[in-house]
Amino acid sequence: MADVSFIGLGAMGFALADTAAKSGREIVVWNRTSDKAIPLTDGKVIVASTPAEAISASPMTVVCVSDYATTESLLGTPECFAALKNKILIQLSSGSPALSRKAYDWAKRAGAYYLDGEIVAYVNNIGCDEFPLLLAGDKSAFDAAEPLLKEYTPRTRYLGSDPAKSSVLSLAALSGSIGLTIGIMNGAALCEAAGISFQELTKDIPTNVAYDGEALMESLSKLDNGGLESSDAPISIWTEIAGLMIEFQEETGYSTDLSKFFLQFYGKAAALGLGSNDVGSLIEILRPNKT
Repeated sequence: MADVSFIGLGAMGFALADTAAKSGREIVVWNRTSDKAIPLTDGKVIVASTPAEAISASPMTVVCVSDYATTESLLGTPECFAALKNKILIQLSSGSPALSRKAYDWAKRAGAYYLDGEIVAYVNNIGCDEFPLLLAGDKSAFDAAEPLLKEYTPRTRYLGSDPAKSSVLSLAALSGSIGLTIGIMNGAALCEAAGISFQELTKDIPTNVAYDGEALMESLSKLDNGGLESSDAPISIWTEIAGLMIEFQEETGYSTDLSKFFLQFYGKAAALGLGSNDVGSLIEILRPNKT
């Protein structure tokens, strides 16, 4: 019997299988187009003819396809359902928290031990220590799979038995990336309006991101431990900054949409009497029953 099976050899799935093969594991792979496995075939790689055959060939199977619907279409056969009994199924496809729970329930009905995972990284990060790999679901499955998973990154983390937690935490982290991207693009527009090259902006971004990241970590700590009532850069300051952005963009004819969104967001917190608070208090307007 092989050590581990992989279903899906897209860019990320290939990187996962390749890393396992290079570490000396005997692996089984299945992909709709089997020729994607050719670069992997070095004597230790078995190419299965069906997903059910791949599942049957080893004690654990890693699925990394485009989404959960694809996983369901591939594994939703009587053959796969039967093959999963007493096997470990690790889902590393992209999906919502609700879909994570649905997949977990289906796997349990099949008698499998299920882990739902999120790779918060790019393909070229696999095998490095630069990213977190988040897993949730059956603890026994995590204990058995941990040596393999830590070959991808030592920052592999088990979040508990609720399979949705990995998806939620990944979305939470990526939300920060979205906010940073939108903010920097708005900054790029401000520079362009003033005839400042984007290269000038790139000189300051690393410093600003590092500083803001440290400040945000402090805000998150205050959310847990208290101390939100005071700050060197309170919500009112950010409200004023958004107002200044709008003023300049109106003068130059650039869109004020994002700056007005910033103003509206921070303004809601100020209207609740939180203007002198740390930005961590912005969570108040995101909680239920807040407008």
